[in-house]
Amino acid sequence: MNTGVENSRAGFRPGSYDVVVVGARVAGAATAMLLARYGHHVLMVDRSRYGSDTVSTHTLLRTGVLQLQKWGLLDQIEQADTPPIRTVTLGFGPELVPIELSNSHGVDSLYAPRRTLLDKVLVDAAVAEGVEFLDRCRATSLDVGSDGRVRGVTVQHKGQEETVSAKMVIGADGVYSRVADWVGARTYRSSPPTNSVHYAYYEGIDVDGVHFQFTPGLTSGLIPTNDNLVCVYGGWPAERDREFRSDPGTVFEERVVATHPEVARALAGARRVTPFRGTPGLPGFLRTPGGLGWALVGDAGYTKDPVSAHGMSAALRDAELCARAVDGVLRDPLSEMAQMARYRSTRDRLSIGMSDAAFELASYTWDGERASSLMRSISAHVQAECTVLAETTLLQHV
Repeated sequence: MNTGVENSRAGFRPGSYDVVVVGARVAGAATAMLLARYGHHVLMVDRSRYGSDTVSTHTLLRTGVLQLQKWGLLDQIEQADTPPIRTVTLGFGPELVPIELSNSHGVDSLYAPRRTLLDKVLVDAAVAEGVEFLDRCRATSLDVGSDGRVRGVTVQHKGQEETVSAKMVIGADGVYSRVADWVGARTYRSSPPTNSVHYAYYEGIDVDGVHFQFTPGLTSGLIPTNDNLVCVYGGWPAERDREFRSDPGTVFEERVVATHPEVARALAGARRVTPFRGTPGLPGFLRTPGGLGWALVGDAGYTKDPVSAHGMSAALRDAELCARAVDGVLRDPLSEMAQMARYRSTRDRLSIGMSDAAFELASYTWDGERASSLMRSISAHVQAECTVLAETTLLQHV
């Protein structure tokens, strides 16, 4: 256990904060850290245990690596023996397209850290900046004034409920966000769940970089991660998930090896060392990301099908956009509507094209040529958001 986390937990006293962040995964922990670097008094709560695992898209695309590098945290990912990824192989039916990563925006490698590492690095960084953190702490309701402004949140910790006041409450509590429900955040763009994705960790796989495979009716991937393990995932139309659930081990490997002979060769002789994790299908949506005394970040405000592998990178991107907006509100309360409108506008401009490409890939209506075009579109969107984020400067830890 990190000593700073222990001290933060032990020293908690209900009171008044500039910001309370509900959720301490990638988006929540990064947002809390950045707001603390801006000089704000922040409480962060999460219902899960510190350092625990969670379902993940795994790969940090260039956007995510850029953010960690800019914030001075990438070294910790590298020092934990997270293998650098410098080759991306894209398979479209029988065709394989290996791509050597070039240096762009100061990033020449991708990474795929386990969430037990990445989330912990971000929480530790937030606590080091002065964020107060409570794990195994559940938000149960919001305190809303007669004017409709959120004024705080009630949390349940160690069997007791406490209400803490805050100038802003940020929901970073995932796809099924309770904060979003409580404030009535409007969903104004949505797509249904169509893609079932499941994964497990294997040992004994020798892979050069990552391999993302698109074969009509199926997707698969080989992603090297910590502890000399490879994350192997398989995806298929949601209506075919019942067969997987009837016999996960057999159906998963049959489908994954059917995607391409190279994937089959990689799995030959490999051994699965973890249970399967994943989703039978996730909806895509954009929700209003802010209002009177509240904001949403990460999957609470924007999510899309995991086929894009962009989830963690989008969370790190939006953590910066949200933190900048909330900092602006705290410094000039009269700018609240303008700050939230700017946050929404920038987030949506960087997200809608990516969401559309991900939804089409998740629909399994493509052939190899169309899948290739969609992946090029996703790559172009990543480059565009890197350009936006590279132009901004946020405080480093001092």
